[in-house]
Amino acid sequence: MEENIQEKTNVETDEVSALQSDKMRNTRIGKLLLSMSLPAIISMLVQSMYNIVDSLFLTGITYQPNGYIGTAIGQDSFNAVSIVMPMTMVVVALGIGIGVGANAYIARKLGEGNRAHADKAAKTAIIMVLASWLVMVALAFVISKPFMRAFVNSDNASDKEYVINQGALYLEIYMLGSIGVIMDITCARMLQATGNMKIPMITQLVGAVTNIVLDAAFIVGCKWGVLGAILATVIGQWAAAAIDLMAFFAKKQDVSISLKGYRPQKKYFFRIFKIGLPAFVMNAMNSVVTIILNIMLRNYANGITVLSAYFKVQSFIFMPIFGLMQGAMPIMSYNYGANEKKRFNDTFKLGLYIALGVMVVGTLLFQIFPDALMSIFKSNALANGQTQEQLDEANRILVEEGAYAFRAISIAFIPAAFSILVINMLQSINCPVSSLLMSLSRQLLFLIPSAILFNYLWQQQGIWYCYPVAEVMSLVVYIPFAIHDYRKQFRYKAKQYEQNAVHAKD
Repeated sequence: MEENIQEKTNVETDEVSALQSDKMRNTRIGKLLLSMSLPAIISMLVQSMYNIVDSLFLTGITYQPNGYIGTAIGQDSFNAVSIVMPMTMVVVALGIGIGVGANAYIARKLGEGNRAHADKAAKTAIIMVLASWLVMVALAFVISKPFMRAFVNSDNASDKEYVINQGALYLEIYMLGSIGVIMDITCARMLQATGNMKIPMITQLVGAVTNIVLDAAFIVGCKWGVLGAILATVIGQWAAAAIDLMAFFAKKQDVSISLKGYRPQKKYFFRIFKIGLPAFVMNAMNSVVTIILNIMLRNYANGITVLSAYFKVQSFIFMPIFGLMQGAMPIMSYNYGANEKKRFNDTFKLGLYIALGVMVVGTLLFQIFPDALMSIFKSNALANGQTQEQLDEANRILVEEGAYAFRAISIAFIPAAFSILVINMLQSINCPVSSLLMSLSRQLLFLIPSAILFNYLWQQQGIWYCYPVAEVMSLVVYIPFAIHDYRKQFRYKAKQYEQNAVHAKD
């Protein structure tokens, strides 16, 4: 019996040696991290670009839809989309959670030479995508309008009913069509786990370009406003997901997602869930935090607008870091599974140096040019008797408040680089609890109490400083635990290899 098991393991190992994922064991780390990360970074930057383009099209609306009675159609349209952003972030978080869980598990199993388990995990991830989408469909018409009514008031909307109805419409369509974004994110992460970074880059580029072209056609050409924005977004997501699926079915990959004849096994669901939960929580906590901050900011005329503008602009700084992590995580997971500690360490250190460099540049941009960055979101439309002088004054106040917020929040960028990399490192060595706790701390446990306190003491201007305070406090508290977990997990992995037991336990 033992001989048969060992023989099967040897066969699986021989098969893996011919797989493209084998480059994570042998290619020089600098070249490997560049080849794995650069496509993801490019696609993330394109993703950030079309988020900005969406905003430009909406704030630039100059026509007035039937029944609109407000004075700022551009800002009302932008605010409608901004207010629902936390709910769309939850949908994206589902895809990221499933994708990260499958990514780390598949890469680790390929590193161990256990292709069969990697294959079953990929199929399980597809089932999880379909189940998540059904939940979103069930919720679409239940939560959309109540969610909008909770945040819209006369302080942040010149036409309340327009903002509520348009925001609810956007959210309903987004959730109904959410299978595109969840499938795209999950399939892209699974391809990355095998070392295939080109297809995910192509899917992001296709999705973004489709979105931008359709934004112009639907918002400017057809004059569909918010409806045009969401249709462009969903169609772009479907286009990206279609290419991901074609990559799996048109050409044999290291893992298969075909469900034909596959009987789901709950152990793979729990493996993916356990690893992906911190990633889901980290991204879902962005949503929860944004909702809580919006509750505080809804009483300030430009509060929600400034926060939404910040998220769109800061994505140009953070998206390259997330792209870097998409390349680094499968490398670290694979080499942890293969017990290649030096390659794991080299990947972590190089990733940290690059992340710090990006964040230094980002901090300087936000400190030196915040007015220019916030000016992107000025409204261009005169509506219902508003004079040009009134519009100019409203824009001046918006830019001034936004610039202050950008400078305050960007203090958090450099410590955030450490936090993001450590959280991903913990996921790659199968420490989901530690990763989850650190994610919760920086996103919720430290940030929200700070925001509440600073809002009480200094109102809107004080709220923005909750970000740097939370980042620094989470690092001080959790870095010692991260070091302990790292040492413990590699001792465990080394012991597995010494006892030739790496395939004995899933």
